[in-house]
Amino acid sequence: MIGVLFLIICTHAKAQNNSVVANGFTLTFVNGTTIGSVDEVATNVLRVKNGTSRRVTFSLDISSPAGWSTLSSRDKNYTVAANDSIFIPVRIIPQKNAEGNVNYFVNASAVSNQNILLASTPWNLEIKKFSQWRANVVDKVAYFPSTADSTSFRINFTNTGNSNEDVYVFFSPPVKVNITDSQGNPIAENAFSMNLPVGVDTTLRFIAKLTSGKEKEDFFSAKPMMEQETDEGTYRVQIQVKDNSGGSASSGGRVELLRLGNEIKAESEEGNSSIPITMEFNSYNILSQFTNFSLDLYGDTDLALNKNLRYYYQTIISNSAYTGTQFLGSYRFVQYTTPKYQVAAGDIGDNMEILLNGTGIKGNYRYDKFKVGGIYVRRQQNGNLENYLTNIGARVGYNGGKGIQLEAQAVSRKDEFNDIDGSLATVEGSYRISQSQRLSVNAGFSQEKHTQSTNPFETTGYGFGARYTVTYKGISLASQARLNSPNFLSQYRGTTSLNVNLRYPFKDGQFFSLKTDLNSRNAEIYSKGFLFPKNEFKRNVYEFQYGWSTESGNFVLFPRIHDDEVLGIKTFTTGGGVLFSSNMQSKFRIYSRFYTGFTKAKDYDVDPYLVARWENTLRYKNLNVTARYYYGPYNVLDNLRVVEDGINPQSAYISAFANLNFRKARLSVRPTFNVGYESVLARVRSNFSPMLTYYSKNDFQFTLTGELFRINQGESPLPSVNALGDGVFNTYTQSNFLLRFGIKKTFNVKRPGSKSHDLEVVVFKDLNGNNRRDVGEDFVNDALITVNDMALMTNDQGVVIFKNLTQGEYKIKSDVLSNVEGWFKGDGQTVLLDNDRTIFIPLKRGVQVKGNIILQQAQYSALGTDGMNLSGIRVNMTDNLGNSYSALSGQGGEFNLYVPFGLYTIKVNEQAVDEQFQFAQSSYTLNVNNVNVNYQVTFYLIEKSRRINIKKFDNKEDNK
Repeated sequence: MIGVLFLIICTHAKAQNNSVVANGFTLTFVNGTTIGSVDEVATNVLRVKNGTSRRVTFSLDISSPAGWSTLSSRDKNYTVAANDSIFIPVRIIPQKNAEGNVNYFVNASAVSNQNILLASTPWNLEIKKFSQWRANVVDKVAYFPSTADSTSFRINFTNTGNSNEDVYVFFSPPVKVNITDSQGNPIAENAFSMNLPVGVDTTLRFIAKLTSGKEKEDFFSAKPMMEQETDEGTYRVQIQVKDNSGGSASSGGRVELLRLGNEIKAESEEGNSSIPITMEFNSYNILSQFTNFSLDLYGDTDLALNKNLRYYYQTIISNSAYTGTQFLGSYRFVQYTTPKYQVAAGDIGDNMEILLNGTGIKGNYRYDKFKVGGIYVRRQQNGNLENYLTNIGARVGYNGGKGIQLEAQAVSRKDEFNDIDGSLATVEGSYRISQSQRLSVNAGFSQEKHTQSTNPFETTGYGFGARYTVTYKGISLASQARLNSPNFLSQYRGTTSLNVNLRYPFKDGQFFSLKTDLNSRNAEIYSKGFLFPKNEFKRNVYEFQYGWSTESGNFVLFPRIHDDEVLGIKTFTTGGGVLFSSNMQSKFRIYSRFYTGFTKAKDYDVDPYLVARWENTLRYKNLNVTARYYYGPYNVLDNLRVVEDGINPQSAYISAFANLNFRKARLSVRPTFNVGYESVLARVRSNFSPMLTYYSKNDFQFTLTGELFRINQGESPLPSVNALGDGVFNTYTQSNFLLRFGIKKTFNVKRPGSKSHDLEVVVFKDLNGNNRRDVGEDFVNDALITVNDMALMTNDQGVVIFKNLTQGEYKIKSDVLSNVEGWFKGDGQTVLLDNDRTIFIPLKRGVQVKGNIILQQAQYSALGTDGMNLSGIRVNMTDNLGNSYSALSGQGGEFNLYVPFGLYTIKVNEQAVDEQFQFAQSSYTLNVNNVNVNYQVTFYLIEKSRRINIKKFDNKEDNK
């Protein structure tokens, strides 16, 4: 007898394609390859063919992967007659955690009663992929500590499907936030791929860092002293996890990163508990014999129920060795605002087609869809105390909804200096035709009575205007037209204009634009009955733009035509230019615009002359530099120089300033430098003005500013200037130094009858457990304190302050974010706030619980001598109040938790291990009540025993 030993191990085996045949006896599966699922019974049919001349009796042995079940008995016998066939159904139940997209082999063997192998055949069973994975953002909210610019958040990944999953993780953070892994390694393009093995339940930690956080206090980057150490606010990071194999499955969520301060002013129904008044006192030219002083008092305060009070007062005092001390007037303003109406008095202004300003009163009132308002102002003219300009205005507005808005205005004016009494009435209507289309029209009529005694008369005027904007399929059009008669009482008297801007984006980052600005003015202006000589003005601009964007920045090419008439000089300019602006993300922000062309003076026999303009702005952190160069006329006087003297002027200007802030010294320095050159007058002007500001600890702000300016006047190259004679523009050099000093401070005056108070909360480690802070007990930094949905973070003194809270009861909740292992927050406190109070919150000492997960391997373990990695198994402790504390095991199965006193159920996550393993006991009850006790817990993980089947076959015996 020849014994053949088959060791069938539950693993993926590679089967032979041919059946084993004994004397014409064969086995064949009807379907050699099938597709199944872990949720279904896999079924096939086995065809048994007996090609021999005798009857055969046999039993059927089905070999399948480990953990699979066969719905048939090994002891059942089958008989097939000579030269006959039978069909036997075969049913297999796959293991629930069988991996998908994998071919498994099932082997069927026919064995005689004498244990002789007669025939065998394979069945290739492919298990369908069952995809079921999830990514969950564990920390929906994460807080930046007060002393750092980074925080962390966690994402939990689970795969309860039957195959490994390749996923892609995307982060969409704000510009100011960088995302890294737990080791601080940057994540390229805020995305990475990862593999999720079957049965995985793991949590990854990521770090979020503010790029605008604290930097080295170098020359250009330190923040102003009055600016808080940290930028308070909310930063939202969107997280999306997608199937990387082409599937449509996705998961994810969002985490909010919060930067909290340690002080907040509550919005109270009672309004502010105090009235802030900021005082500024500034002196000018204190080193000279002519010194001016200004005193400013201003502020605004919340008076509750959306009511607000603003106030401002300024007075200017002059001190001179010749005139003594003089008051040069004052500016005062007060405004009271409610949701229904607003009233203002003092030095005020408004715009009702003409500018109304002076000393007076104005107000408006809103009722349902209507809004009415009025103003009365009066001011002196040309320093004459007996000549006043008085204006009275009124308006009525209607907002009818559905995009309809109407307004009517009326103004009455009395001009004592020019002897003119005027009246003006205008109406305007606006209609939103669609979400991207709006039309507005306006019309007005005016009458002016010229009341001089010799020859009184009247003039009338009219005005019309329209605006239309539309956006359609990316194409945008904005247009405006105005037609005002020469005597129309308006700030645009005698103006005719048409402005059109058409923009067409035809590719990504590219656009065409057409701009047309036609403006002319021919106003009739009277004074005491006399008509001033007319001064016609025209400025027409035609411009075409082509723009595109690159990684470096944005570019625009533009040809442009100017058709101008100013002070009787008519010019026509044709040219073109280029514009560049760097990207917003760049540390260096650059803006550069260059234009050049030729100008023709229409009424002069002068050849066209070259004009060029180059304007540049550079910004790096707190440094700003501007440089401008002009070749050719920049204004109407320059054109006169060209046509009369034949010299094309040039000018250049450079200005720069920087904010240099030194927090440790509580100093801020702002140097400003300006220099300009004008070739027409051969003049160089320069100015250097450093401003030094000191911020005291008691919130005073002291400012000292010096200004050194210098003028170098050379000999003018223009004959028309020199012809005026000696002494008009003699060469000279002049310089001077001015010194200014200022002081600023905000005072908070307790508001009479206020029922608002301040609540200070202090968090500390209560070493002796007496709920009082004693000497030597440390404060706790980065504790989260919440009062009525307002959250703050304690500073290094353990303090937060809630200001302006109304009288009543408040629930104080706390949470500890910093690393204070062994210390735990207490229960929340309820306090009655009837005056300013300080509340102490003690942290209680906790107890350390250590433990291990110990693996016990089976006798025939497939793990070998190296065992298995026991990391990432979650151990959770829950007290009888539902409070939960958890930790993950290390590679050797060790874990460590800190918990406060209490009765706990400590439980290990059984789902984190394979079905081939089980815990001897997965939970215990633990009473934690003594800091001097060493609490130790052990969980035993047992590997299930494996089955080995040994079969013997003897080919020497015949089957009978």
